[in-house]
Amino acid sequence: MKQVISLDKLGMSLSLICAIHCAVTPLIILSLPIMARYYVAHPWFHWVMALMIVPVGLWAFISGYRHHGKSSVLILGVAGLIIIGIVPVFFHSSLSYWSEPVVMIVGSALLISAHWINRKSCSCHLHGDGA
Repeated sequence: MKQVISLDKLGMSLSLICAIHCAVTPLIILSLPIMARYYVAHPWFHWVMALMIVPVGLWAFISGYRHHGKSSVLILGVAGLIIIGIVPVFFHSSLSYWSEPVVMIVGSALLISAHWINRKSCSCHLHGDGA
């Protein structure tokens, strides 16, 4: 089950990068008007991050669920994955300027929490400390 723990570490790292990106980008946009023009014209970063985060998260959460059986972790993780995967694709242009980063940070926080709980649940189960 060490594989699930490694996937959770990777998932937490990717989710943290996404959260940092969502928190810092508005500041960069406000301070650098040229960056705002480039960012709006090329929202590829969200696509690339979602393409990395979603498969890693699904793999980690499904593997973890099979190991520890906690459906709450699976539900929390999938909720975060849905936010991270859907908002940039379908709502990028319809959300207000400030609401998209806030929603994406919430999705990242859900993912980080789910990965953290998943990791702890798998490692407790491995050590016989209960699940």
